[in-house]
Amino acid sequence: MYQYASEKACLTGNLCRLGYSKKGWTDGEIGVEYIKDFHEQTKAKAEGHTQLLLVDSHNSHYTLGFLLFTRNHRIHVLCYLYYPSHVTHVYQGLDVVIFGPLKLFWTQEKDKWLHEKRTKVDKTNFLCIYGAAHSCALTLENIRAAFRQTSAWPFDCSVVTAEMMAPSLETSCQGYLPVQPTTPV
Repeated sequence: MYQYASEKACLTGNLCRLGYSKKGWTDGEIGVEYIKDFHEQTKAKAEGHTQLLLVDSHNSHYTLGFLLFTRNHRIHVLCYLYYPSHVTHVYQGLDVVIFGPLKLFWTQEKDKWLHEKRTKVDKTNFLCIYGAAHSCALTLENIRAAFRQTSAWPFDCSVVTAEMMAPSLETSCQGYLPVQPTTPV
C-alpha cells in the first residue's frame, strides 16, 4: 500500500491509499489492508459499537486474515446472496447511485483541468482530478440514497421487484452462424 500526501493527491489534507497486486486484481493481501483501513476510517464514529460491513462474494473478503481482523475489531461481515451475479444494477449502491454522478463529476473536473492547466491527464495528476470528482459524488446525501434505493437501509424488500430480477428477454429467435465470408478464402 502506498500513501500519497495531500499535496500530491490534492485531497484537502487527507491521505490517499492505493494498493495493487502484480496481476492487477484485488487479492487477499489487499483485502486485509482494506479492512484495516476501513477500521481506521470508521472506528471513531463507531464509538466501540459493533459495525456491519456489507460485501459481495469476492474471495478477498473471506481470507483468514480478513476474517480474524474483523472478529478482533467487532466488525460483522455480511455477504448476502443478496448480491448474486449479474444484478449489480439492482443491489449495489455504487452502481445504482454513485457511479453516474461520479462519471459526470470526473468529466467536469477533467475538462476543467485541461482548460486551466493545459496539460493532459496522467499518473502524476490523476489523483488530484479524481479526488475532486470523488468528493463531489460521494456525499453523505448520495451515500444515504444508495442505501435507500438498494433497500439495504432501511430494509424494504418491496424495493427490488420480481421484474427487476427477471432474466433478460430473448431479442432474436433465429441464428445466423456460421457467418459466410464475403471473400473467397
